[in-house]
Amino acid sequence: MEGTQLFIMAIAMGIMYWLARGMIGGYFALFFIASPIAIGVVAGLIYGDVTNGLILGGGIAAGIIAPGGNLPTDSALAATTVIPIALATSLSVEQAIAFAVPMGLIGAFVTNLRKMLNVVFVHKADECAAKGDLKGLRNCAVIYPPLVELPLLFLPVFLVVMFGQDAMTAFMNNVPTWVMHGMEVAGGVMPAIGFALIMNMIGKPRMIPYTIIGFILVKSLGLNNVTAGLVAGSIAFLVVMGFARKEKEGV
Repeated sequence: MEGTQLFIMAIAMGIMYWLARGMIGGYFALFFIASPIAIGVVAGLIYGDVTNGLILGGGIAAGIIAPGGNLPTDSALAATTVIPIALATSLSVEQAIAFAVPMGLIGAFVTNLRKMLNVVFVHKADECAAKGDLKGLRNCAVIYPPLVELPLLFLPVFLVVMFGQDAMTAFMNNVPTWVMHGMEVAGGVMPAIGFALIMNMIGKPRMIPYTIIGFILVKSLGLNNVTAGLVAGSIAFLVVMGFARKEKEGV
């Protein structure tokens, strides 16, 4: 990756992580900008290989999940740091997932540290609210936290992307082949574990028919992921609207 391209990549990844985990873009940023798939698309566009970026993002999204809304690992930090390096060093998806797991664990600690720091502004906002200081309340809510979070969230991602490529290349050149193969195997297992956790989380008896119908449609009709997602989204919309109508009518 050339110098200018690498700098743009590092800036973009740092900003995406800052916007997402800093809650600057609200829940839209948390759920969409922080998605490894969205990060993979942006990284792929900058690097010039959107397909591989999307594949890497999808692999990390499947291998690193937050079951039940818990955050045992941060897929956003894993994606923003690992995907650019994986694109530049030609890591396989399985290898990228294996490297993404420890980065995700570090991200969970960073998120908890961010919350601890923001407690200061919560108490200050309470004081401003008691005094009727609307300007101070606004600053504590939307101005000060992002500024404090900038070095905590943006800077680590920027530095890893800028200087991690050389470290990764040196590691791959010196590590034994059997170690890399072991990492590929471990990385290949992670998506299966992720899907198993998701199925366990939503595996209620009334949900099982939807799973069976989706499996039959995909296998018998050969639907791709985009088409299957649109069909599933439409069905989910109709079901939710039906429940809402029944509640409104008191049925």
